[in-house]
Amino acid sequence: RFSVIAPLVVRHLGPGERAHIMADMGKRLWKTMDGQSIRITTRTLARWVARYREHGYAGLMPEERTDHGACRRLPEQIVNRAAELRQEDPRRSINTIIRTMVLEGLAEPGQVKRSTLSHAMCRLGVSKAEVSPKGTYRKREAPYPNALHQMDTQLALKWPDQSGRVRNIYVVASLDDYSRHVVARLYLADDRPAMSDLLKRSIIIRGKPEILYCDNGANYKSHLLADACAHLGIELRHARPYRPQGKGKVERWFRTLDNGFNREAQSLIDHQHITNLDQLQEFFAAWLNTEYNNRVHSATHEKPCDRLAHVDPEHPIVWIDPEALHRAFLWTETRVVTAVATISLEGNEYQVDPILARRKITVRFDPFDLQHIYVEYQGKSYGEAAPLELVREYSRHVKKPDAVDGKEPEAAAPERTPFLQMVRNNDEKERFKSAGRMAFVRDPGKKGGDGE
Repeated sequence: RFSVIAPLVVRHLGPGERAHIMADMGKRLWKTMDGQSIRITTRTLARWVARYREHGYAGLMPEERTDHGACRRLPEQIVNRAAELRQEDPRRSINTIIRTMVLEGLAEPGQVKRSTLSHAMCRLGVSKAEVSPKGTYRKREAPYPNALHQMDTQLALKWPDQSGRVRNIYVVASLDDYSRHVVARLYLADDRPAMSDLLKRSIIIRGKPEILYCDNGANYKSHLLADACAHLGIELRHARPYRPQGKGKVERWFRTLDNGFNREAQSLIDHQHITNLDQLQEFFAAWLNTEYNNRVHSATHEKPCDRLAHVDPEHPIVWIDPEALHRAFLWTETRVVTAVATISLEGNEYQVDPILARRKITVRFDPFDLQHIYVEYQGKSYGEAAPLELVREYSRHVKKPDAVDGKEPEAAAPERTPFLQMVRNNDEKERFKSAGRMAFVRDPGKKGGDGE
C-alpha cells in the first residue's frame, strides 16, 4: 500500500497536482502479492493517504473486521427462503427479498446484509443473471429463392477528399435468405436515394422478393419504401426494436465484408492506391462476385450463385418491367392546383391539365430529375406536367450527385500486397471463362440456313 501511495505522500503537492496523480493512478493496473492484476479507485487511494498521515505506517495495515469472532454465515432457512423468492420472480431485487423475509418474521431488521445475501445466492446458483429466462433462437431459412430478402446499411470506409474533409462511405446490401446471395453497392450517403437504388438493382438482378425484411432506420421506415413495396406487391417487414437477431444473416455478411474487403480497401485509400470512387466500386464489385457470391458458403455448402438458381417450380422468379420499377420509387407529394392550372414544386412552376384547376392532386417525381413530373388525381394518371420555370434541377432534400476524388499523394506510398487487384484480375478471368462456356444455337422454330 505504501508503494502505491508513495508519490502522494513523499513530497508536498498542490491540490491540482494531487488530483491529477490520483486520477492517473486510478486508471492503472496494479500487481498484488499473489500476482493478480487489480484497479485501485481514487476513493481508496484517498483513504489510504488519510490513514497514513494520521497513523503512519501502522495505518496502512489491513483493518480488522468489526464483526470479528461473530458468526457471519446466514441461517440456512433464510438462504433457502431467499432462493425460493428469487425463483418465483427472477426480477425481484435483493432488497425486496430481504424486506419480504423481515415481514414474514424469518429475519430481524438489519440482520441480513444485501451483499452477504447476494454472495450466498450466487453460490447457490440462483443469482438474477442465472435464473432470468434466456432468449432462445431457432435456426431459420427461407424455403426457396426470393422468398425473403434481408436489407440493411452499414458504415464501411472513410474517404479523405481533396478539400481535406473525411467523408463516410456506406454499403447498402440486400441478401437472399435462402441462397445467401448478396447484391450490394457503396454510397456516399445513408439516405433514401441510396436505399432505393440498391433495392432496384437487387430486383433487376434476382427478381422481386415476396418479403423484404429490414431494420427500423429512418430510410426503411419511410413512406417511400412502403409505397414502393405496395406498388410492386412486396410484403414489408421490420425487425423488432433492439432485436437484431432476426437480421443475423446480413449482419454476419457485414462482418465478412469488414474482414475481407474493408481492411484492404481502407489501407489502399489511406495510401492513395485508390484515388476515385469509381475505382473503389470496381474493386468492391470484383470482391463481391469472386470472393463471396462464387465461393462455397460455410452454412449451405454451396456457392450463393449456384444456390440462387434452385428455383422452386411453384414459386417462379417474378421480373419487374424497368419502367414500372422506376415509377414505383418516385417520390410523392400532394399539391392544390391554382385557378390557372399551375402548381409549384421545389420552387419550380409547372402547367397541368386545365380540368384539374382548384383540385388537390398527387405528383410523383424523381428527386434527381425535376423536369419530369407525373400527375395523378383519384388514382387516374393525367400525364406529365409541363415545366414553366425550372429553378432547381434536383430536390433540395437530396445531395447533388458528385464524383469524389481522393487527395493527392504526398509521398510514395509503402508497398502492400495487392490483394484487391489480384481479386479484380481473377474476377475478369472467371468472367471470360464463363463467357467461353456459353453456346449460341439456332432457334429450332426458324427455317433456313445459318444466315437466317
